[in-house]
Amino acid sequence: MDGSQFKRESLGLRFEKSNIGPLLDKFEASAYYKYADHVMDNFSLRTPGSMSMGSMGMSMPMAMAMRLDRRTVGCRMMTTWLWQDYQLQTGVDTQLNTHRSLDNGRWDKDARFHNYGLFGELTWKASAQNKVIASTRLDRAQVDNFTTAEQPSRSATLPAGFLRVEHSVASLPLMVYAGVGYTTRFPDYWELFSPTHGPGGSASAFDNLKMEKTTQLDIGAQYKGERLTSWVSAYVGRVNDFILFRYDANNARISQADNVNALTLGGETGLSYQLTDHWKTDASLAYSWAENRSNGRPLPQIPPMETRLGLSWESGNWSSGDLLRLVSSQNRLAVNEGNVVGKDFGSSSGFAIFSANLAYKVTEQVKVSAGVDNLFNTAYSEHLNLAGNSSFGYSANTTVNEPGRTFWGKINVTF
Repeated sequence: MDGSQFKRESLGLRFEKSNIGPLLDKFEASAYYKYADHVMDNFSLRTPGSMSMGSMGMSMPMAMAMRLDRRTVGCRMMTTWLWQDYQLQTGVDTQLNTHRSLDNGRWDKDARFHNYGLFGELTWKASAQNKVIASTRLDRAQVDNFTTAEQPSRSATLPAGFLRVEHSVASLPLMVYAGVGYTTRFPDYWELFSPTHGPGGSASAFDNLKMEKTTQLDIGAQYKGERLTSWVSAYVGRVNDFILFRYDANNARISQADNVNALTLGGETGLSYQLTDHWKTDASLAYSWAENRSNGRPLPQIPPMETRLGLSWESGNWSSGDLLRLVSSQNRLAVNEGNVVGKDFGSSSGFAIFSANLAYKVTEQVKVSAGVDNLFNTAYSEHLNLAGNSSFGYSANTTVNEPGRTFWGKINVTF
């Protein structure tokens, strides 16, 4: 089915008071309301039954429609305290959201999520070259399930925290850092309610799916010279009870949410160099790797290695930019495994995409720009896309190409 009608409402209120006193420096408070109401059907944008899914078991020959909504309200308060070489930020936040569906003219609740959190972050300037940052957070999460007569609920306490040390080299414009963190993630709505089966083939993911627990180490360095700016970062993490979706090979509408242990690692590096007063170049490289430690196989839905090369020019009111994006192939797969929005179904090919743009600043308030993306009209698809999602409306084992050569124009007005 297609999303044929969307209604969104939002309301926010924010208050901030700074320079309150010698100890209490700042108070911040915010509140928000968000509402989303959408309709999905298979007849307003297509002919019912015109798209047969074959073995996927998804042909819908009759006109069908579904209407869902979600209402979210929340608030947050935070204070900032300053004394000598310390800064302490503490606060609380809360959120409540309710998910409903329209059935025979009546709105029925199927899920309600509550979350209450306490957090604090302490920054200590130990010396002119050294800084230590420590943070902790404690959440209480609860979800109510209205899809069964028993109306069960789940609740859990979620601890999190991190410690980070930064060191600035006295003789160089260089900063190095290392940090370790731990976080707990409660399953979201789709992970609890959409799977056909829960862990081990159980009847309910709601009752049996565990929370994710991640411990991660991060290291990196940043250099900022007169012409050269560069950075490098790397991470390695262990995820206990990673939430993994397994899809039936013959019918992608049948899925099982399970918990496995996983190892993740990766890194990024980049630099920019001011060639002249008008020309600047930049480059970046990113790589990710992950393994399902429960069975020794790759973890699904991991992006391939990607390199970006850029060249920009600026003179007076004119500016331009060129970008070459190089993406390698991805052959580390876990076929028919993934997450709630996609799965691995085959290797992806590498590609190179070139894009360019030109901009002119008409006045201080008005800027006009135009450009072309995918200049050479390359046919390509991203390794991570909705082709693996059975709800997308196309074969879940066929790649979905990205747009070809695309021209665009834009006007920015600043008031």
